[in-house]
Amino acid sequence: MKKTAKRAACVAAAICAAAALVTFSSCMRGPAGPSGPQGDDLDFYDVYEAVNEERTANGEEPLSVGDFVKEYFGYVSEEAAEAASRQAVMNYSLLSTVAIMTVYTRSSGSIFVPDTAEVFAGSGVIVDIDRDAGDAYIVTNAHVVYESEYGYCNEMYVYLYGNDVPFEDFDPYYAENYSGVDASDIQVVGVSTAYDLAVLKVTGSDVIKNSRAVAARFSQDEEVYAGEAVYAVGSPDAEGISVTKGIISRDSEEIALELNADYTYRVIRIDAAVNGGNSGGGLFDMQGRLIGIVNAKDEREGIDNIGFALPSSYARRIVQSMIDRYEESGQAVRYVRTAYEGFKTDVNGTYAAYDGETGRTVITETVSVYQVMTNSAATGVLRSGDVIRQLSVGTSSLGRSTLASSRESSFTVPQEGYTVAEHYFTLDITREYQIEDAMFSVREGDTVELVIERGGQTYYAYLVYGSQSDYYITYE
Repeated sequence: MKKTAKRAACVAAAICAAAALVTFSSCMRGPAGPSGPQGDDLDFYDVYEAVNEERTANGEEPLSVGDFVKEYFGYVSEEAAEAASRQAVMNYSLLSTVAIMTVYTRSSGSIFVPDTAEVFAGSGVIVDIDRDAGDAYIVTNAHVVYESEYGYCNEMYVYLYGNDVPFEDFDPYYAENYSGVDASDIQVVGVSTAYDLAVLKVTGSDVIKNSRAVAARFSQDEEVYAGEAVYAVGSPDAEGISVTKGIISRDSEEIALELNADYTYRVIRIDAAVNGGNSGGGLFDMQGRLIGIVNAKDEREGIDNIGFALPSSYARRIVQSMIDRYEESGQAVRYVRTAYEGFKTDVNGTYAAYDGETGRTVITETVSVYQVMTNSAATGVLRSGDVIRQLSVGTSSLGRSTLASSRESSFTVPQEGYTVAEHYFTLDITREYQIEDAMFSVREGDTVELVIERGGQTYYAYLVYGSQSDYYITYE
């Protein structure tokens, strides 16, 4: 389908050199307050984490903070439980959010030189953590760590909630850090300007070891809905990690960014206030699940509270792919690798209907194949006009792609423990973008099962992605 996009501005905050020297001049070196557990008593979050550890060990899905409150505090009134849940959910998300300061210089070394360097502020979300080791994976935007004028940042510093006002803890003149995770403990392990996502790895940090930081959990849902209550957490203008509440204004649209003129970005539109410095921070639902990564806002004159976030339906899968490839190779990933569908789709009909049970107006698209690519996994299997009803990622003993009138007995969708993004899953195809999003999870050796309608009959198409030719790479 032909896509159009509106222009939007990235919401990373640039602190100009001259202003930074004045603004930061009053910073004082010294402790910024307690950063670790106080005593041995268990608190709310200790119990929450213990419950989820037990559930995971028993093969059960972890509870969201909201579900935990409802299940374990159900004896209170509904109104009190709702209020407790809302506050607990938002406060828990503060512990997974970080403020980020990046330093860009044209010369070597870390000395900040006026007119040749710039300091930027952004945010990030911890999505995996080992506090005992001081290790963590952090998701942020590509434009937080990469600027077209400078390239990749020379240094970066990460600040946890409680020590999260870099103006007080960071001296840009000497690029000196006082209480955050030091640059020597951080590296960029994955980045893609084509999708405005980056992954940072913190290794062996005493700041992480001595903290109560936690990992946010990505929502594994494929869709969000207009009117859904959400909140954004980030560090606007590097003034400290804060929470703003709003709703989803539009579930999916395309925008263009100056970051990379070759691409458009599918985003969620929100009215929760986001500003410079919120880039890379999380967008959460009221269960505390990470449903997006904030990356832009509409800055046109007369426009208020139109912000954007990269949806978790593809963000989580790209992040997982970056982490997997980094852990396999030990080298930073400067691209996104995804399975090549081998076919192009179109939407033949769209309708919206109100669902009285959920209280949502749901958009449903009829998605069909209009072109099958030569020498692809779909060649000889799919045809133009096939309507795609369901997609599953799994495994099979099939050696090549095939079409069947009944389900292939060797095809399975394995169950796995919690990861940033599920590897194997089944989803009903009700929106065209779901297919592209799903393909980020496909690895070599996987089989994709498509349930299709052709000539009034139901068929099962099995596309085997077994060689490197079945994948394509999107560079910066």
